[in-house]
Amino acid sequence: MFGPKSIWVIHNPVKRAIWCSKSDCPKLGRKEVFDVVMSDTEENSDGELEQIIKLGVTSEADIDESKIERKVRRVGEPTVKHHSLGVVAAFRSKKKALKFLDEHFKSNQDQSPDSLELTEINLTP
Repeated sequence: MFGPKSIWVIHNPVKRAIWCSKSDCPKLGRKEVFDVVMSDTEENSDGELEQIIKLGVTSEADIDESKIERKVRRVGEPTVKHHSLGVVAAFRSKKKALKFLDEHFKSNQDQSPDSLELTEINLTP
C-alpha cells in the first residue's frame, strides 16, 4: 500500500454533534412556527362564522389571541449541524495542518475563535 502513513485531523471539541431528546432543545437551533385556526368576526351569507387557517406563523406574529380556535406548534429540523467528532479539516501532512491552523486563527482573531486541536492518526495496513 502506497498511501500516507498518518493523517492530521483538526477538530473542535466544543462543536461536536449532539443528540437531544427534546424537540425544543436550544442547542440544535430548531425553528418553531405555529399553524393557527382563527374564527373571523363577520358572518357569511349563510350565517356561519368563517374560519381562517394561517400556516407557519411565528410566535412574534401580530395575531388577535381572542380569535384563535386552535394553535398547533410545528418544530423544524435542526439548523445547527456539526461533525460527530467535531472534525473541521484533515490533511496528509503536519505542515499543511499547521498552515491551516495559522490561517484560521489569523482570519478569526477579531472574533476570539474556539480553540482547535490537532491530532495525528496513524494508518496501518
